[in-house]
Amino acid sequence: MISNFSIRAAEGREDYFGVHKFGQNSALNSDAETIWSAGGLYPWSALTSAQTLYVLSTSASDTGTLEIQGLNANYELLTETVTMTGQTAVTTSTPFLRVFRCVYRGSTNVGTVTVRTVSDSGTIVAQIDAEEAQTLMAVYTIPADHRAFLSVWTAGVGKNDEANVTLYIRPFGEVFQIQSQIKVYQNTFSENFTIPLFIPQKTDIDVRATTTTSNSECSVSFDLIMTKF
Repeated sequence: MISNFSIRAAEGREDYFGVHKFGQNSALNSDAETIWSAGGLYPWSALTSAQTLYVLSTSASDTGTLEIQGLNANYELLTETVTMTGQTAVTTSTPFLRVFRCVYRGSTNVGTVTVRTVSDSGTIVAQIDAEEAQTLMAVYTIPADHRAFLSVWTAGVGKNDEANVTLYIRPFGEVFQIQSQIKVYQNTFSENFTIPLFIPQKTDIDVRATTTTSNSECSVSFDLIMTKF
């Protein structure tokens, strides 16, 4: 049941707003991987300082615009839109400390769009698979001067697939800590928190999974209610 408060948060009223994050990993194996399109663990170490980002596609046809959402060097919300030039990398004008969503606009992307650090062959920190037009990455960082309440998260796998899915948070200056686990077998399960998880500013969120089934596909989503100090 949707409460009046949830509706107000979705509308951004009374200094509250909602964040819905979702990700997918189509090739899970026995090693822990983040639920995101690029596979493997998310490379947090590539963003220990703010970085100029390099954006390119595997297709020369991708000349639309890419909206990049993340945080700047001060952990403040940052959105920048760049015009792509296909397989030739373009750079952001502002360095990013975090990236948690990208949207391709103008048409559907033909090739795989990647956002990288250091160079056009650097570490991938966001990826849009061909014809998806949107990143699928179950990671997020709480901006400075904000706090979050995680109310629900969901994990699901397809037929004959299984996964042990773990929600991690990393408070500022600390290490990743397990907050919740969901084990699923060819099903979808949601955990609703009677008392939402409180997540302070500058905290990283990373949802990871392992499986005993080769190349299992796993999807994850989580919902945050955000408020400013």
